[in-house]
Amino acid sequence: MTDNPNAIVPVVNSSIIQSMADAERAAMAMAKSGFFQDAKDASQAIVKILAGQELGFGPFASMTGVNIIQNKPVLAANLMAAAVKRTGKYNYRVKELTDEACELVFFEAGKEVGNSKFTMADAKAALLDQKDNWRKYPRNMLFARALSNGQKWYAPDVFNGATVYTPDELGADVDDEGNAIQGSFKVTEIKPVPPPAGDRPYSPDALKERLKVMSDSVTGKCTDGQRQAVLINLKTMTGGEPQYHEVLKWLTGYEYINEVPDNLALALHKWIHPTKQPDGTFLPDEHSIQEAIDVYDFALLKEPDNASPDGDH
Repeated sequence: MTDNPNAIVPVVNSSIIQSMADAERAAMAMAKSGFFQDAKDASQAIVKILAGQELGFGPFASMTGVNIIQNKPVLAANLMAAAVKRTGKYNYRVKELTDEACELVFFEAGKEVGNSKFTMADAKAALLDQKDNWRKYPRNMLFARALSNGQKWYAPDVFNGATVYTPDELGADVDDEGNAIQGSFKVTEIKPVPPPAGDRPYSPDALKERLKVMSDSVTGKCTDGQRQAVLINLKTMTGGEPQYHEVLKWLTGYEYINEVPDNLALALHKWIHPTKQPDGTFLPDEHSIQEAIDVYDFALLKEPDNASPDGDH
């Protein structure tokens, strides 16, 4: 311990996210939970988690405190303050905090490097003073602006060079704790990308989610040949009918390959990844075979009465 009030005590951030697969699993779980209104699908959740990971936060803190507004990372003031203090290099001290002004003194390696002050006069000049959050929480808003400016001026490497904003700076309304209020800003549309290979075979739930992500990232028409390849390989992988129908319906919601929308059919084809053999036949990827078997077993255990009629379209 030290008697120095400006002494910096570094905090070690231990994250459960050690790989892309970890991030994807966390994203799928959090999106499915329904607790996070601005990340209702895995693609949005994973962007928040990865953004937070780069800024030094765990998945839950990222989901609750990190937003993407106008394609820029946005942090609640409390997370930004924690990030400054945990560096082991920077710190700040509140010199003044009233309904009219906030002034923070910033330190680097224990030495004062500058002040950051934001006043209601500054807010009025920027036409901020008439916003509800500025009228309701003036001290909080003044602190957030003084902190954000000071971090950019005196501690620019806290976020590894990334420019990070508070929600109010990009037009979002905030609550009394400085968190962005959902619905007060437009959630950045995230175009999903196909998940990377690795950590296979996938679990049935992970496979279903990955197919959804892949289907959202592809466009174009699935040819009759590709649909036929899915049909033949899926039958081979599952042992024929009615297994084929049950697996297809569990993965896509459709019993027949001709009913499956083009983008989802293309995702199925990419997942199966049939490769031509020397004898002219096509065999599916070995991981896909195991995954299809696991899906069939899972479908039988979860939905034993979900039998499908024979026959193909």
